[in-house]
Amino acid sequence: MSNLQAFFAHNKKKQDNIKRAISKSFVDENGNAVEWEFAPISPERDAELKSESTKRSLITQGKRKGQYNTDFDHFKYQRLLTVESIVYPNLHDKDLQDSYGVFGADELLGKMLTIGEITDAAKVAQEVNGFEIELDELVEEVKN
Repeated sequence: MSNLQAFFAHNKKKQDNIKRAISKSFVDENGNAVEWEFAPISPERDAELKSESTKRSLITQGKRKGQYNTDFDHFKYQRLLTVESIVYPNLHDKDLQDSYGVFGADELLGKMLTIGEITDAAKVAQEVNGFEIELDELVEEVKN
């Protein structure tokens, strides 16, 4: 196989999902923590999440009047990335949302997990999506 053939689509290794026990609050019949499953999202979906996390506002005063400020909310992006990366449990399941009295996957995640557990889930979401850089570096990349 030539070096170039290694890059052909049929030779690309499929990335495995990551399974981790995120919370001790959800256990199986043996008392073991149930694993959550995370999958990478597509670059197209990532672009949509970044767009949802970016706010443009018109500057109305000063030298830059008429130009736009672009503000990237990295906390919102991280939360959306986490929710999108979780494939099990299905956070979009209506019955699961109803059991917590919420509407939407993001609200559900906030009801199911503690803030520390959400942080752990966010780390796994970053890992499954290939992020090895710190979130602050990602914010700077998005700004540029």
